[in-house]
This record gives sequence, structure tokens and C-alpha cells, in this order.
Amino acid sequence: MSASTHGRITLRLPLAALVVALALVPSAANALNEVHGYAVSNYGGSPACGPGFSDHSVHLETVDSFLETFRDLKDEGRWDQVSELHNTSVHGSYFTDDAKESTCACSSYQASCSCIGSDNGTNLGADDSDVFYIHTHGFSNNSNKAGFVTGTRTTDCTPTTSGNMLWDGDLDIAVIKACQTGDYDVAVNGQFWQMIGDDSSFRMWNSFHGNSSCGSHVKGYVEDYSEDSVYNGVGENWLDEAYDWDWGSNNDDCPTSVVFGSSYSNCNSMYRYGCWRDRRVT
Repeated sequence: MSASTHGRITLRLPLAALVVALALVPSAANALNEVHGYAVSNYGGSPACGPGFSDHSVHLETVDSFLETFRDLKDEGRWDQVSELHNTSVHGSYFTDDAKESTCACSSYQASCSCIGSDNGTNLGADDSDVFYIHTHGFSNNSNKAGFVTGTRTTDCTPTTSGNMLWDGDLDIAVIKACQTGDYDVAVNGQFWQMIGDDSSFRMWNSFHGNSSCGSHVKGYVEDYSEDSVYNGVGENWLDEAYDWDWGSNNDDCPTSVVFGSSYSNCNSMYRYGCWRDRRVT
């Protein structure tokens, strides 16, 4: 493990992964415990987004694997709401804040789109939830932003961390199974700051530095990650499961956990001991 500190940014690199701690003063969390799961498995053609991307039916299956833990918690009376959306029901507007409507834009292959902010939409928008998971294709661009592909051309197909996202609602933790959405250069250049609102309680962005593999093995490690993180290790478990899985030789993915907080100790506490039930104030 290596560590370096520059100003108020701390980089921690266990194995091939990254934890970034940034300063943030969070607001009080919403009383309800809510999770949203999004799966985009079909790409290209109308009205789907993403020409040039391959279809992956497993994207649907991993969302179910992730949400199963929360459904069990709900049955036990320890979680409140579980929502799931697939393909053309996954709109770019659900990851767009209304304060950023002027900065988001249609993708190059979209003739037109409605660039609106609906991230607080009840049981739809990502900022309506305390936790969200999405499995889709992703990208990063010139160390300035990262983003992923959504499901319908009617709204922005490629919401980005700088152009669309501002987490100032209920969102605490985002888990993004999509390539390059936790790009190291985007992080160290401070561009993930673009997602933090003045009243934000957002504290963790779990994703991948580079490309991430896709196959049936993902269902297993996503399910294990979700189960293991009920009581602790919501950041550390992501690195353990998404990098150190025993599913053959193709285990060189580079998961990243970006933790936002006012001090290294607060971020480390969230990374190691935070969980779905205890999303620690950082």
C-alpha cells in the first residue's frame, strides 16, 4: 500500500486500486433507506443509445444480484424501498441535476434529445436514492470527466460526472459497473468535485479505473459484494470482490473506490467500516 497527500486530497492505492478522499460537509440523510438498480443491456438502433457497443444480457442479471440483498433486508424490515429499471426505462435525465441542464448535451449520434434534470424523480432518479447501482458501458475523456451509456435517445445518452451529475439530494453511495468511470486521472485532477453539491451527503463512488470484464462471473462477485457490505467494508469489499475474484486468469480489472470527506480518518472509516446500513458521515 502506498499513500501520498497533496493539500486536501489523499490518495490510497491498495493493490491496483484507488481511494480518493476529498473535503465535504454533508447534510442530514433522508429518513427512508432507498436503493435504485439500473441495467442497460441493449445498445444501438432506435430508440436505444450506444451504437458501437455490444449487447450484454448479463447486465440485467447483475442488477438483480446486487438488489437481492436489499430485498432481503426489506423483507426483514431493515430497508424501505427497492426500485429497478431496465434498458429504455433508464433515462439520462435520471442522472442529470436540474442545475446542470445547460451543461449536458446530446451525444454525437443523437439527432436531438431532451436535456432535462430528473435525478430527484421518485423511484426513478439516482439522487432520490441513498444507494444506486448501474451496469452498462462507460468511458472517460481527457482526464476531465467520466460517464456511462443510458438506455434511450429521448434524453442525454451519455451523462457525465462534470456535465450532468450533481448529487445534492439523498444519494450517499454509487456503485457503477462500467468501464473507466473511476478513472485515476479524472480523480487526481479534481474533476469528481463536479458531482458535489453544497448540500450534498454524497460520500462514495465505486467504479473502475480502466476497462472492466463482463461475463457470468460478475453476478457472483456483485452478489458477494452486496451481501458482504451490509455491516461493513462498503469500499474495501468492492476492491476485494471486483479485483481479487477467483474466476480464471482474466482477473486484472482495476476497481476504484472514491471516498469524499473532511479528513483522511473519516474517509478511511467509511471505506473500511461503512456499509449499507451505516453510511457513515464523512
